[in-house]
Amino acid sequence: MITTVRSSVLLAGFVFCLTSSLASANSVGIPISGTAIMGFASTYGDFNITGPGLVLQQGLPEGPSSLGPCRAGGVCNFSFTIDASGASFCAYCLYLDSGKLGNKVVELLVPNLTFTGSAFYPGGARMSVPMTVSGTIVGYELINCDSSGSNCSLGPKEFTLHISGQATGQFTMDPDLNSIVGVYSNFTGTATVAPEPVSLVLTGTGLVGILIRKKMVRTKQV
Repeated sequence: MITTVRSSVLLAGFVFCLTSSLASANSVGIPISGTAIMGFASTYGDFNITGPGLVLQQGLPEGPSSLGPCRAGGVCNFSFTIDASGASFCAYCLYLDSGKLGNKVVELLVPNLTFTGSAFYPGGARMSVPMTVSGTIVGYELINCDSSGSNCSLGPKEFTLHISGQATGQFTMDPDLNSIVGVYSNFTGTATVAPEPVSLVLTGTGLVGILIRKKMVRTKQV
């Protein structure tokens, strides 16, 4: 009887691993191109991203006047992040971002995109830097809006996109203040749409439970 139950657990674990592997194989990679702007005392992170069946855009007001220090004659860190601190949900702050993935339309994007790069800065007002970009963008619906389309509540999550690619950052410099004023970036890469991990776990553990229960019933009957 103990051997039978042990075999059941092993079989259930195999089914769970197989199910997870098949589900992860269903992830979809979408080729993308885009632009991003940050700094200039005007934005915490604007971006436009497009691809087959995919449109994402964000335009935030205000922003930092400097992205960090940079002194001529040295290697500077030009990395910057567009994250959720500038895109958190606000019932009165609508129409700042939107997105579409296939037939899924969202009114709120929560990004966490990091552009990474460093380079020697010889001086001058402009600096071009090769970079990598990676991170996620999560799309949400907004619900219960009033007749004017305002005062909404946060609705369900519609998708999570994993972004990776290559970028070129065109930085504006302030040699007098030894600082990076802002950046305009072009990038290309891939947006991967993967199944939600929680769903996979629930599906897998559900199958495991069913198999174990069925096997234990058979063992008792024998």
